[in-house]
Amino acid sequence: LHYRRRRRSADAEVSGSRAHYRFEAFGQAFHLNLTADSGFIAPSYTVSGVSFINVAYYAQNGHINMRKQFSTHIGTFTTHSGQFFLEPLLSADGDEYEEEHNKPHLLYRHESHDSQPCSASGKCSSFINSEFAFAHCIKTNQFTVKNQQLIFASAVACGYFGLNCVLCRLCFQVAAIYRDPSVGNLINIVIVKLIVIHNEQEGPNINFYATATLHNFCMWQQSHNVLDDSHPGHHDTALLITREDICRAKDKCDTLGLAELGTMCDPYRSCSISEENGLSASFTIAHELGHVFNMPHDDSPKCREAGIKHQYHVMAPTLNYDTSPWSWSKCSRKYITDFLDTGYGECLLDEPLGRMYNLPSQLPGQLYNANRQCELMFGPGSQVCPFMKQCKRLWCTSAEGDHKGCRTQHMPLADGTECGYGMHCRHGMCVNKEMDMKPVHGEWGPWGPYSVCSRTCGGGTRSTTRDCNKPEPRNGGRFCVGRRMKFRSCNTDPCPRGRRDFREEQCAQFDGKHFNINGLPPSVRWVPKYSGILMKDRCKLFCRVAGTMAYYQLRDRVVDGTPCGPDTYDICVQGLCRQAGCDHVLNSKARNDKCGVCGGDNSSCKTLAGTFNNSQYGYNVVVRIPAGATNIDIKQVSYSGLPEDDNYLALSDNQSNFLLNGNFVVSMFKREITFKGAEIEYSGSNTTVERINCTQRIEEELVLQVLCVGNLYNPDVRYSFSIPIEEQREQFVWDLSGPWQECSRMCQGERRRKAVCVRKSDHLVVSEQRCENLPRPRGTTEPCNTDCELSDAAKGELQILQTLN
Repeated sequence: LHYRRRRRSADAEVSGSRAHYRFEAFGQAFHLNLTADSGFIAPSYTVSGVSFINVAYYAQNGHINMRKQFSTHIGTFTTHSGQFFLEPLLSADGDEYEEEHNKPHLLYRHESHDSQPCSASGKCSSFINSEFAFAHCIKTNQFTVKNQQLIFASAVACGYFGLNCVLCRLCFQVAAIYRDPSVGNLINIVIVKLIVIHNEQEGPNINFYATATLHNFCMWQQSHNVLDDSHPGHHDTALLITREDICRAKDKCDTLGLAELGTMCDPYRSCSISEENGLSASFTIAHELGHVFNMPHDDSPKCREAGIKHQYHVMAPTLNYDTSPWSWSKCSRKYITDFLDTGYGECLLDEPLGRMYNLPSQLPGQLYNANRQCELMFGPGSQVCPFMKQCKRLWCTSAEGDHKGCRTQHMPLADGTECGYGMHCRHGMCVNKEMDMKPVHGEWGPWGPYSVCSRTCGGGTRSTTRDCNKPEPRNGGRFCVGRRMKFRSCNTDPCPRGRRDFREEQCAQFDGKHFNINGLPPSVRWVPKYSGILMKDRCKLFCRVAGTMAYYQLRDRVVDGTPCGPDTYDICVQGLCRQAGCDHVLNSKARNDKCGVCGGDNSSCKTLAGTFNNSQYGYNVVVRIPAGATNIDIKQVSYSGLPEDDNYLALSDNQSNFLLNGNFVVSMFKREITFKGAEIEYSGSNTTVERINCTQRIEEELVLQVLCVGNLYNPDVRYSFSIPIEEQREQFVWDLSGPWQECSRMCQGERRRKAVCVRKSDHLVVSEQRCENLPRPRGTTEPCNTDCELSDAAKGELQILQTLN
């Protein structure tokens, strides 16, 4: 078979993504009308370790001889006379012929066998792991994320069914499940890589214990990953598919899959295992992938805490008659949305590159009839139950016949399975084949009213949401893209002095609750935990048991408007740290000056600095830091260049109550101290430069001391802090030492020195508003550009210009 020369009027017509081909074979004339399709298999899709049909031959689909009921993809097409395969004829050196419009191809017809629509080649070894990688295209709020997933299939699966055929069908159904609008996000699944391991020794250590298998698989799959997230071969999560039983323990093998919760983007834990039991395994794969996306079971206490009633869908803990495995519960929608919106899917932001491919367009039930689906699920000889024919559940007989009864795994029949004359199954229902299944893309509805403010003072937020329901996506249509929530600041006035920290209030709500943790008294008191928390976890509520170092996560997220930490004005919104200014307004860039004044110009305070190096045994007072001080910076440099120089910084209040390193007990490690609402950071004594910092305003006097013991080496204490000054007019004056302005002429000109407003005490340049009530001096002038001479003509012109001016 040869391509004919392409002519727009006859043999081949190519317009963008469309193409037409005509040829004759087997006494028939074929006209292929093809349309390029993309989106399911990533452009970088590769196969390793096994010979497969060239994936490029799944690049286009269309219809034959103007009849749409005949399906086609480049590489394979089907007509009333059978299924045909088309592949390039290779040259002697094994390469394709290079001429673009005249490439010889081989066409052959497939001899069909009803019982084996996609049988194995018989060349699979005793153990095969097939690696797939998916790309999930997730659009949530204003960003697009894409996830590469790696999948493995066992040898038993390969030997039992056609690996390339059935596994791709499973992935196709998983993609359809994640396109259901009930998931609340735009998620597309794309295969990017397939690897086949021919020998058990080359694969992970798999045993009957599911937890150990998952751990071994997670560790093993890393060797097949590329760390660079932008690399086409990189995957973000991995999945093992096997026909072997997955057991929780010995003789307890009713588990269909296993995964850890919320591990997406963790290179060591982002993986899952699923048991293959026919086409219905797609629901197990979707379920386990849901766990990786942080979705709990539909009956989880987390769902009850969110006020959501039990709805058994994809994330149902077990499959029964009431389960709807094609759609997602409101609880699943909430948790996957929160997971993505909170930034835990950052690794999904990369996008597949290059040419895109797709699978054949036939529905799975068109390729595998009900009897074949029973065989895939229960073994050879199993047939569809004659007494229980329904789309919602696949009931099958045993190999001995229906007199032994029928059984089910509560999985629906595959989409496309015939269920009556002119009828087929779609999502568990028997519908007319002619029913309009054209994709309907979703559009956003109107914004709702804003919620109440999350705080009464100190900067809260109000939010509004919109739904993708005008219209809601249907039949595989795209979910809406863009922001689903908007926020605005509210109640930005500072809270009254003396009020407890907002995070402290949230921890205090759990006072007296010990959560059955061993060793905690009934009167336990909880305080905020700041140090040692990962940056990405700052908006979770970690609370410490007062008086101890033990801490626990008591809530998944803090209340909106809670500061991300003690040393920042940024606030938590929906579990994500967002920029805010000292004015408590979202996205504001307002910052405190060194005087602690929001948006100030540093003119309302002055800096005091000093040193101390006297040595006497015990505690030595260095300086008293007055109330209202800000930007406190204290250092104690080691005498010998080693941490152990027997000198240690200490702090106490004006009542001689020690806050730090008192009573000859020294803290070696970093810690944070709260003093009347101000957070003081201490480096710990185990360092060559011992340091105390506080940027916030202190409301009471602090006493800085140095503890000298041992060899009584002279300490080297250096301190600085800012204190407020009273604003008096005479403290600010105009100064004539400002910058020189540009010369008035290119030759023989004059320049003027601008007067600036300075503070009289330290000559610091401040805002001109401080001197606005003082007469501004004219400033000094001097000649400039004097190294040239003006001609008489130029002087005359200059005189004229001066006259005109």
